[in-house]
Amino acid sequence: MRIESGQVAVITGAAQGIGAAFAAELTARGLAVVLLDLAGDAVRRTAAELGERAIAVTGDVSDPGVLTGLATRTLDTFGRVDLVINNAGIRGSGEPVWEMPAEQWDRVIGVNLLGVVNGIRAFVPHLIEAGSGHVVNVASLAGLSGAPRQSAYAASKHAVVAVSEILAAELEQAGSAVGVTVACPGFVDTPLVADLLAAPGAEPGSEIYESLARGLPAGRSVEEFLAQMRALVDTAIPAPTAVQRILRAVENDELYALPNGDLEDTARDRAERVLNALGSRTE
Repeated sequence: MRIESGQVAVITGAAQGIGAAFAAELTARGLAVVLLDLAGDAVRRTAAELGERAIAVTGDVSDPGVLTGLATRTLDTFGRVDLVINNAGIRGSGEPVWEMPAEQWDRVIGVNLLGVVNGIRAFVPHLIEAGSGHVVNVASLAGLSGAPRQSAYAASKHAVVAVSEILAAELEQAGSAVGVTVACPGFVDTPLVADLLAAPGAEPGSEIYESLARGLPAGRSVEEFLAQMRALVDTAIPAPTAVQRILRAVENDELYALPNGDLEDTARDRAERVLNALGSRTE
């Protein structure tokens, strides 16, 4: 898809971080943007900073009716939609799988996975009817390789990758020109990443500290884990850089966008483990 002035983009999770960076980049290219976020005041501020071609809407992506209403409002206001960016996401709590409350699973899956599905269901029929357009589903590095204490998050992001792959195949089978890109960023310099290590209480004797200690392998200290996490965060790329790389993948009609550019080893490691397991069955 060629991104051009005069087009219309819809972005969920647009109040801050990657979503706000998408909005800034696209308005700079001359697009109108419709921004959805649960944080009403924040998304209105973001839209106000972008000018009259930006509209802010408050809503929860886990509610199908919110996305249906967003599609109606977008078409009523602009008469078209060209680019749909399903970006809204939450990290959830960090317990081991067996300790994570059911309501946390429901909430993370509801926002991260069903939020994407709701966006697809609300907008893709209009894109198909128009005969053009593109869907960007923002997954994560966690959609390619999971890590301890992010079970719900990683599960939801793996599912976003799978849904995107299937959506692309189904659109191709239907003979549609609508494109799909699934973005799998690693660490990006956003408030979500900053909050990951800024949570209070990660000190010896605290509940968070003791919870981390229980979930780590024997011989690995909480201090070592936190130091490694901080080192990873220090490699985070700026959100505008991530957005520009993802949009380049959109314009090249690429299914996968890996904006950090350092995920080859991660993808290869998992593929090799699967292939080795298959090989061991034939020996």
